[in-house]
Amino acid sequence: MRIGELCAKAELPRDTVRYYERQGLLEKIPQPNASNNYKVYSAVDLQRLKMIKHAKMLGFTLAEIADVLNIWVEDRFSVEQKRASLQRKLAQIDEKEAALTALRAGIVQALNKVGQPCDDAF
Repeated sequence: MRIGELCAKAELPRDTVRYYERQGLLEKIPQPNASNNYKVYSAVDLQRLKMIKHAKMLGFTLAEIADVLNIWVEDRFSVEQKRASLQRKLAQIDEKEAALTALRAGIVQALNKVGQPCDDAF
């Protein structure tokens, strides 16, 4: 598929997809014909873009996303290294989840106190 179709399916602007390419988050797509500038993207590229978009929505940085993608794709990592690295990433996600849960509880508590007299004395 060409970039327009890819962007439509991923619901991302072309500039974003091109930026991700420059950052190495997508594999370099060779141009099949030197006479035009059309690149052909695969379903794997679409899946990768959707994962990147979802991870960004959850607050992950592009560097964090790139780490996971590199570990998964690179053949230089052994199965054990991939597992260990992905386990570390899961632990980080669990930490973020706990922090978000605590933050949510604080916001709910503040919301419940809105409009009530302030009785939080020293």
